[in-house]
Amino acid sequence: MDYKELIDKGKLRCDKIVSISLIIGIVFLLLFFRLLTYMSLMIFPFVSLFLHGAVYIYRVAKKKKYNNVKTRIFRLILGIFYIGLSTFVIWLFFSHPQVSFSYIVYFLAIFMVFIGLAAILKGFIIEVYSPFYRKANIIIGFATLIGIVLAIYFVDFYFFLSLTSLIVLLALNGILRSGLYLSEFGLSLKNLKNIKYVFFIMDNFVVLNLEEDYKG
Repeated sequence: MDYKELIDKGKLRCDKIVSISLIIGIVFLLLFFRLLTYMSLMIFPFVSLFLHGAVYIYRVAKKKKYNNVKTRIFRLILGIFYIGLSTFVIWLFFSHPQVSFSYIVYFLAIFMVFIGLAAILKGFIIEVYSPFYRKANIIIGFATLIGIVLAIYFVDFYFFLSLTSLIVLLALNGILRSGLYLSEFGLSLKNLKNIKYVFFIMDNFVVLNLEEDYKG
């Protein structure tokens, strides 16, 4: 028996749907919103680079993972460099005369469409999660998609309200998605220490261990 047969089929089906939707979404943007697509392909990597640098600095500050002094200094310098470089490039993009602040909402909206879609699919398809968090993710998924439409429609009139609404929805998605993942293993968000396990679950740490145990 292949170890993949032990993985929940709903998760695999959900990942495939999201991946196909992502490809379709990129093609759609390329056909009708080329400028926004090209800018997104440039902005998102540098946003990721910024977050990567922040993680380096956080781990160095908390003395986590990097025990060697030289490694800590190197990671600290690298983290500062990542943040500085990404901040400079992003600033260059938004300082262009043809790029307004409303593009911030557009970029965030593109990213959140797939987050909302994933929340709905995971709630409907994957049965190993708790009923409460499945329903909660379905609700926040639809709320996210509706919120995105409203934010884009009103962005020219109420920029800060549109941006704040998307950020709040993004935070709620993060909280409820964390609860969803933890519920599979009988863990609760009430214990904040359990949040660290969310990242192991997202990185398929459990699946990788399962594969190693199976092969062993």
